[in-house]
Order: sequence, then C-alpha cells, then structure tokens
Amino acid sequence: MTALTGTFIKERPIPTKMGIGHSGFEIGDEVGEVENEDYVGMLARFDSGAVATMESSRVSVGPRAEYVVEVYGTEGSVRWNFERLNELQVCLGVDGGPTHGYRRAMAGPAWGEWHRYQPAIGTSMGFDDLKSIEAAQFVRSVLTGEQHAPSAADAWCAAEVDAAVVASAADGQWHDVARVEGRTTFDA
Repeated sequence: MTALTGTFIKERPIPTKMGIGHSGFEIGDEVGEVENEDYVGMLARFDSGAVATMESSRVSVGPRAEYVVEVYGTEGSVRWNFERLNELQVCLGVDGGPTHGYRRAMAGPAWGEWHRYQPAIGTSMGFDDLKSIEAAQFVRSVLTGEQHAPSAADAWCAAEVDAAVVASAADGQWHDVARVEGRTTFDA
C-alpha cells in the first residue's frame, strides 16, 4: 500500500445546539458537551509526492450521503460522488475551449461481472446492490482462499490512517502512516 503521511488540521467541534439531531429534527432544548467531533479536515502527502486534502462533517447541512472523490492531474480530472454512484465525471485536456469541462461516463453491463444489477447503461445500481455484491465477494474469498474484496489488512490500513490523524491533531506535526502486513485490495 502506498504510505500516507500528513499534517492534519486539529479537529474543532462546530458550536451547535445539543438538542438538534443529525437529521435536523429538534429533540429538546438541553445544551451540553459534545463527545465526538463534528468536523475534521486533513492534508496528506503520498509517497509519490501527490498531495490530498480530505474532510468530513457529520453535521453539515445539505448533502445527505455525498461521499466525493476528486482527482486532479496535469492532463485532466475525474470526480465521483456516492449520491450518483453509477456515474463518473471526466474532464480530459486543458485547452479551455468551448467543450472543456466534465463529461458524464455511465456504468453499464460491460463494467465487470455484475451485469445482473445493470442490464443496460443508465440502469442504476443502488447501495443495497453493492452490499449483496460485497457479501458475494466475501463468500468467494472464503471458499477459494483468494482475496476478492476488502480484507482485514484494508481495515488495518484505515485504522493506521486514523491513528496518524489523531497523533497529528494532538501535536500539529506530520506523522507517517505505519505499513501493515497482509494482502490489501490495493495489492490484489
């Protein structure tokens, strides 16, 4: 796995009324101490030299499940949003001409073995479909002894990133992410 290092912005709770639930429904007027963070942001640097910014908020108003990944390169960019999980936005070239901008690429039956879930381009797959695919990959991994989906090593990698974030938030320094043993999906 590519090592991730980074200076991580110290987590700061956003002042909020304790009586408002995550869905925006008022549940009371009591105000009290919040025991987990409302927002976190971090700056990371990969072994390759690529830089990433990552942020998460559990209380931001607006998106319901917008988990977005954006990658910017010298020749273009791609953007994926969980709320539109069957689409990939692609921008190739940097000419700045009238056709410059994102174009939508739709997932379809030609994209892998899961064609039963997407019999045609534009026939969307949903979150529940993904869960049954993950279950099938897990069963296949157990039966064949071959890694087909996220592994325990993948979870360990995520835990090591979390540990580096917490350490960096505490001291404001860059922290290397410890490498893990075992086969990750990235290695497969």
